[in-house]
Amino acid sequence: MNDTISYGRDREPRWPRCRKLAVVGACVTAGLAAAFIWHLGAGRHGGQPRPGALGPGATAQGDGSAAAAPSPLPTTPPLMTGQPLPPAAGLRLLLGGQRPAWLMVSSGRAEPIRGLPGRGNSYQLVRIAGGWAAQPFPPAARCARCAPSPLPVYYVADGSPAASRIGTAYDTAPAAAPGALWLVSFRRGADMSTAAGTAQEVSVTGLALGPRFRLPAGYVIDQGTRAGLLLVQEQARSGTFRYELWDPGTRRMTRSFVNVIAASPTEIAWMPACTVLCRVQVLGLPGGRTEEIALPGRGTASQGAFSPDGRLLALLVTAGVTADGHPAANQLMVAIVASGRIAAVPGTKVGIGIGIGFGWQPGSRRLIADVAADTQGRHEWQIGVWQPGNARLATALVRVSNQSWPVIDLGPY
Repeated sequence: MNDTISYGRDREPRWPRCRKLAVVGACVTAGLAAAFIWHLGAGRHGGQPRPGALGPGATAQGDGSAAAAPSPLPTTPPLMTGQPLPPAAGLRLLLGGQRPAWLMVSSGRAEPIRGLPGRGNSYQLVRIAGGWAAQPFPPAARCARCAPSPLPVYYVADGSPAASRIGTAYDTAPAAAPGALWLVSFRRGADMSTAAGTAQEVSVTGLALGPRFRLPAGYVIDQGTRAGLLLVQEQARSGTFRYELWDPGTRRMTRSFVNVIAASPTEIAWMPACTVLCRVQVLGLPGGRTEEIALPGRGTASQGAFSPDGRLLALLVTAGVTADGHPAANQLMVAIVASGRIAAVPGTKVGIGIGIGFGWQPGSRRLIADVAADTQGRHEWQIGVWQPGNARLATALVRVSNQSWPVIDLGPY
């Protein structure tokens, strides 16, 4: 990692699928699983950086001098609290890293996924309907904004022990239709902050599902929706990633957003700038109304995840205030989108300097969360499981190799 600050253990990035390669030194260096940093700032959809964390592009001052390190952030409590996760829960999670695998949480046994060639760099994994797209990170390059050569893209169906090749691309994104994804490509060496890439929707077998589109210059796809493609700027400007809802047929931008924290084929959530009372905005697609979710106290939300049915929105919310006026803790909360009612997930409050990954298990109402746990120097992760109506969180500690991490960003499918 080049000049970045990480809170918690090395793990997969929580920027929009690590397409901010210039910011994090191409995300990985050869031979490392990567110092992945979703706590460094923007979440999976480029949410607001947390207080005290370096945001995208904040690794150096404008005059080229090194930026001052942020003040230490509270790290207590370091773990979630709850009752032991029963073995009968049968929870299986995907492990990212150099050797992606399926992890049985109850036993700690990991089953490697066949068909993914071994590489010096790790694989990034993107949730699509019915499974995952797996793509190796590109090697570090001298030209931070230059597009690398296209890299292979593979498909891993939920629970499958084997991967199949889809094609090649610079980047991938989930499509609105089940069993489909978008492949985004740039001309090799092109300046991705100003160049126009191309996008092709394909099935999980690699079959083209429509025409190839030329994207607006400087944008890539974050999520396919029923109202068009949600695009995001490839390079942050003034520390903020701008999002646009774009109609490929008319080539028109129909809606603009900043600080998008969650997206699915039918909903987009974003966090407008606020001071006293902060509200998350949720837009239903296509052409739906905008709902508001008021956050308690002086809390702000930096990440979100829609439940598979779209009725619930899990949020990572700041809680409490330190003596110097900064947020003291992170906590998971779940809101009912239609009513705006929001409640804390029991046992999920941790120090603001501790990372929580979270997402909904596909096809269920189970919310899964994880926290890196440096227990006696072992490479362990604490896994939390909760669903609406549960009075307590269920937790388990799992040990994984030092070049692996749980992929908890389960997506809306």
